[in-house]
Amino acid sequence: MLLIDGAARDPAGALGRGVARFGSWRSLAAITQTEWLRLPRRTSDSALRIARQGLRRLGAEPISFAAAAESTGELVSVRGTCAPLPEDRRAGQLWRTETVEAGGERWIEEAGRDFVLRAATGVAVVLVADGRLVNAERLHVGDEVIVFGVADETPDGAGLGGGAPGRGGMILALRSGPRHPLLVSVIRRYDQEDHGPQD
Repeated sequence: MLLIDGAARDPAGALGRGVARFGSWRSLAAITQTEWLRLPRRTSDSALRIARQGLRRLGAEPISFAAAAESTGELVSVRGTCAPLPEDRRAGQLWRTETVEAGGERWIEEAGRDFVLRAATGVAVVLVADGRLVNAERLHVGDEVIVFGVADETPDGAGLGGGAPGRGGMILALRSGPRHPLLVSVIRRYDQEDHGPQD
């Protein structure tokens, strides 16, 4: 109810986008007990305010890679297209999630690998440890996504940032923080009709 209220108050603005960006209530439920969108157990004015703040942050427009690179240690969101790391020789699937049932219990199992995020405004490395693919069961090379995470730096041995390979240098990295898991939200997959569009 807190999320519905937040989206209803601003359906075309940041609150509405915060709900729509994740595609389903199930996707939002996966992050409601993280600091991205921690929801109190009881409805109150302060609970509504907390829910609205979380939705605004998740619905904010992604920033440029340059702005993210200047925000080391801060929470940011950027938009781009997924590509494999240069040394990654595996097939095009970068991340998968599935529901596992055993002993009468159900849980989500995730397996992802680090990848490159490219856009007209730059390039970054996405470090998936402790992250969550929030609104799709698979992430493939070529998918367009919004990544929410902590801005950081990582060595650029492959020359992704335009420098000569093997010469060192640093490149923007997005990672999980101590209280904010990395979130990857798929915008649209054109190769699957049953994959709901985002944004």
